[in-house]
Amino acid sequence: MKKVLPPLFVLFIFGCHHQTNDQNLLPGDQVLTYGAKFDKLLLGVESSNSQLTLSQELKLENQSITLPVGTVLQKVKDNPNTLTYTLPDGYKAIGQTSDGKAKIAAGGSVTCSCTQGRECSPYIASLGKNQSIGCAATGNCTKCNMSVNGARLGATDEAFSTTEIINFNNPVHFVTSKAELATLISPSHTLMELEEVRKQIVDFAGGYQVDDLEALNKSTGPDDLPTSYSYLHVNVYGRLIMLPVQTSLTLSANPLVNEILRENSRAGARAAATVYKCSCNAGRKGCIMNSGSVLLAKAVYCDAGECTSCTLSWI
Repeated sequence: MKKVLPPLFVLFIFGCHHQTNDQNLLPGDQVLTYGAKFDKLLLGVESSNSQLTLSQELKLENQSITLPVGTVLQKVKDNPNTLTYTLPDGYKAIGQTSDGKAKIAAGGSVTCSCTQGRECSPYIASLGKNQSIGCAATGNCTKCNMSVNGARLGATDEAFSTTEIINFNNPVHFVTSKAELATLISPSHTLMELEEVRKQIVDFAGGYQVDDLEALNKSTGPDDLPTSYSYLHVNVYGRLIMLPVQTSLTLSANPLVNEILRENSRAGARAAATVYKCSCNAGRKGCIMNSGSVLLAKAVYCDAGECTSCTLSWI
């Protein structure tokens, strides 16, 4: 009989299709985790169904990623240690491969590895409307770790050192509300290295960088920016950068930008600052100021690195 290891669970809420294939767990398989027993096996080695499609977001707390609605999780033939996931349209997994290059993938995998003994596999179980993912031990495995790794690059599988899930459905745009500004995080080095992303930033900036281009290109940052330009908040797929734009063009083309600067003193002060700083509040090394090159249209942003809470401040 399987042994289900409570310490290895990642608790999250999500929904799925294929409910008719739910399988009741045996009494011995029900375990106490965060004070609740699980009563149905939704996907795993012993389930009759081979896949689930998420109808709610799935957040893997210990991996800092969230699988969106529409993601398909699927068992792998002849590999009970792994579930693959395929992201819905517009969403991509990004990461760096072993050669240090930033890559985009359509999905990846969730793997359970036995570190003491052998044989453990990922499974998804539920209690009422709540579902959780964990590692189920078989054989003599007494310790099992879960990891999110691997990415499908065309017809091949290749490991990413770290994985992010990015929603590319929303185009690069000015931040126009305080509520939106509060949701944005600092971009990773991987995201800003992707040629597809860099091109989107440059194309967007091109509409608002028309005059004084020689002076703009010679500038090294906010302290010597041409007077006809101002830094404004730009949303790059859920990440915040400060982009220098020609003030007259910007305010006439998008008056809501004026509104956020008028109503949010913190936003206005950040845009008018001449010195920006990056601070890591939680996590490991990272959160480094990157005042971009001509290719990045002189954008200022914090490269989050391995910092899990990276903030941009100004003086």
